Amino acid sequence: MTTRTINAALRRAGLDIEIANNRDGYSYFLSTITGGQIGESVLVCYLNQQTVEEWVSDARRAIRQEATS
Repeated sequence: MTTRTINAALRRAGLDIEIANNRDGYSYFLSTITGGQIGESVLVCYLNQQTVEEWVSDARRAIRQEATS
Protein backbone atom coordinates (compact mmCIF):
# COMPACT_ATOMS: atom_id res chain seq x y z
CA MET A 1 0.00 0.00 0.00
CA THR A 2 1.33 3.40 -0.92
CA THR A 3 0.32 7.00 -0.32
CA ARG A 4 -0.37 7.25 -4.05
CA THR A 5 -2.83 4.32 -3.90
CA ILE A 6 -4.69 5.81 -0.95
CA ASN A 7 -4.83 9.29 -2.48
CA ALA A 8 -6.18 7.86 -5.74
CA ALA A 9 -8.94 6.10 -3.78
CA LEU A 10 -9.77 9.32 -1.95
CA ARG A 11 -10.07 11.15 -5.28
CA ARG A 12 -12.30 8.38 -6.70
CA ALA A 13 -14.51 8.76 -3.62
CA GLY A 14 -14.91 12.45 -4.52
CA LEU A 15 -13.08 13.73 -1.45
CA ASP A 16 -10.97 16.91 -1.56
CA ILE A 17 -8.48 15.38 0.85
CA GLU A 18 -5.19 13.52 0.66
CA ILE A 19 -3.01 11.63 3.10
CA ALA A 20 0.39 12.73 4.27
CA ASN A 21 2.44 10.06 6.01
CA ASN A 22 5.05 11.71 8.20
CA ARG A 23 6.86 8.48 9.13
CA ASP A 24 6.38 9.05 12.84
CA GLY A 25 3.60 6.51 13.19
CA TYR A 26 0.93 9.07 12.35
CA SER A 27 -0.74 9.85 9.07
CA TYR A 28 -2.52 13.13 8.47
CA PHE A 29 -5.29 14.14 6.11
CA LEU A 30 -4.71 17.39 4.25
CA SER A 31 -7.17 19.48 2.28
CA THR A 32 -6.33 19.53 -1.42
CA ILE A 33 -7.85 23.02 -1.51
CA THR A 34 -6.18 24.77 1.44
CA GLY A 35 -3.35 22.38 2.28
CA GLY A 36 -4.37 22.48 5.95
CA GLN A 37 -4.81 19.44 8.16
CA ILE A 38 -8.30 17.98 8.30
CA GLY A 39 -9.46 16.20 11.45
CA GLU A 40 -7.27 14.20 13.78
CA SER A 41 -4.29 12.11 12.76
CA VAL A 42 -4.49 8.35 12.23
CA LEU A 43 -2.10 6.27 14.30
CA VAL A 44 -0.64 3.54 12.09
CA CYS A 45 2.94 2.37 11.79
CA TYR A 46 2.44 1.16 8.22
CA LEU A 47 -0.06 2.31 5.62
CA ASN A 48 -1.00 -1.30 4.86
CA GLN A 49 -2.31 -1.79 8.40
CA GLN A 50 -5.63 -0.57 6.98
CA THR A 51 -7.49 -1.38 3.80
CA VAL A 52 -8.15 1.30 1.20
CA GLU A 53 -11.79 1.26 2.30
CA GLU A 54 -10.74 1.97 5.90
CA TRP A 55 -8.62 4.92 4.73
CA VAL A 56 -11.60 6.34 2.83
CA SER A 57 -13.79 5.84 5.91
CA ASP A 58 -11.20 7.58 8.12
CA ALA A 59 -11.03 10.47 5.64
CA ARG A 60 -14.81 10.88 5.73
CA ARG A 61 -14.69 10.83 9.54
CA ALA A 62 -11.95 13.51 9.50
CA ILE A 63 -14.09 15.70 7.24
CA ARG A 64 -17.07 15.31 9.61
CA GLN A 65 -14.84 16.18 12.59
CA GLU A 66 -13.66 19.31 10.82
CA ALA A 67 -17.22 20.35 9.98
CA THR A 68 -18.36 20.07 13.61
CA SER A 69 -15.38 21.83 15.18
